[in-house]
Amino acid sequence: MQQNLWGEKIPRPRKKKNVIPLQTATPYAITDNDCAYFGHTVRAWDLAGCTICIDCQINIFCPQCIAKHPQDETAIAILCERHEEPEESQQVSA
Repeated sequence: MQQNLWGEKIPRPRKKKNVIPLQTATPYAITDNDCAYFGHTVRAWDLAGCTICIDCQINIFCPQCIAKHPQDETAIAILCERHEEPEESQQVSA
């Protein structure tokens, strides 16, 4: 280590590592319109009851949280997790 004028040790500056950014996986589609066949892949719902489809980037809102989407008139209505029927009640007992 080097010393300054007063005899104190000066730490060496650390070398910066060359960080190579990872390539993100490119999205792919199985069909021409995956959302029509498999349903929309939604992000987390915000406090207003709105979200965006990850695949087709369409705006989605929950009709029981809000009456209409606050910014997009062409947004589609899909129930959020709070307002969907639980899976237990959909099953028919024999």
